[in-house]
Amino acid sequence: MLRRGRRHLVRIFAAMKIKSIVDHAVNSLEDMIVKGKLKPGQKIKEQEISSRLGISRPPLREAFKILESEGLIRREPRRGVFVSELKDKDIWEIYTLKLALYSLAVSLAVDRMKNGDIDKMEKIVERMEAVVYGQGQPDVIKYEELNDLFHETTANIAGHGRLKKIHQSLSNQVKRMAYRSFQDSNHLRQSCEYHRKIVEAMKNRNKELAEMLTREHILKGLEVQRRIEGLE
Repeated sequence: MLRRGRRHLVRIFAAMKIKSIVDHAVNSLEDMIVKGKLKPGQKIKEQEISSRLGISRPPLREAFKILESEGLIRREPRRGVFVSELKDKDIWEIYTLKLALYSLAVSLAVDRMKNGDIDKMEKIVERMEAVVYGQGQPDVIKYEELNDLFHETTANIAGHGRLKKIHQSLSNQVKRMAYRSFQDSNHLRQSCEYHRKIVEAMKNRNKELAEMLTREHILKGLEVQRRIEGLE
């Protein structure tokens, strides 16, 4: 009985260790792709990445499956693994989906929010403003994390479980594009200003204004992204 119990614990700890290694590989590759260290269309060499991360190939292949489901890489039979390229249609699909999700989340959140929810939203915006207007070069990665947290929080307040799940599945594709667009300092400041205005509209229970500002903010992001990609 004791031996069976020990074997069971060993299996549990082994599974936990493998999951931790896979998570490490996923996070590392996400970071490389988002920051452009791995370029769109670039082949990802298994041996090179496994050596760099200090892991074996099986957990790396599990990480590839996760990243493929998130739309960050594509696997081609007999050719290998490549960083996904963002075409005009991809950008349009992602931003129009953001438009629908984020504006719906804000609209529903206004009806359900409590004072504590508004305090939470205001604190996120204050942190965004500190990143943008503080001393030194703005930390674009930090700003994007707060940007994602802002929209995730509205989805939580909205109480719409499926909306939240779709938002989470879209998050890494959005992060990859936002990192590039937020390199534009004018767009970064404009984004921050929009979030402040959205919170003020929510605070005043002005659903129509909050939704309109959200839509404007996302469409501005689409314009910047298409300009970066040379699609205008």
